[in-house]
Amino acid sequence: MKTNYVKVDMQGLSKLTFAEKAVFSYIKSLSLDKGYCFATNKHLCDVLSITDRTMYRILNKLEESACIRRETRSIGSDGKQRKIFVNPQFKQ
Repeated sequence: MKTNYVKVDMQGLSKLTFAEKAVFSYIKSLSLDKGYCFATNKHLCDVLSITDRTMYRILNKLEESACIRRETRSIGSDGKQRKIFVNPQFKQ
């Protein structure tokens, strides 16, 4: 399986806002067990006290910064399933 990660300058994390770092850290902790995070935006928003719109922006910024990669697939009439993978450079 080919990944779409870009090589990341580890100091690039210092350019993230506090909220972006908090979301990234939480996603990273949730992905330890299965290798990916499957939490919904609602769950992430509720736990981190962030609005849905802000979460959308943060996830886009984390993906643009190559900190995470999202995969979404249709699961029929049940909707969609999303997996958020943390860039292997940050799995330490």
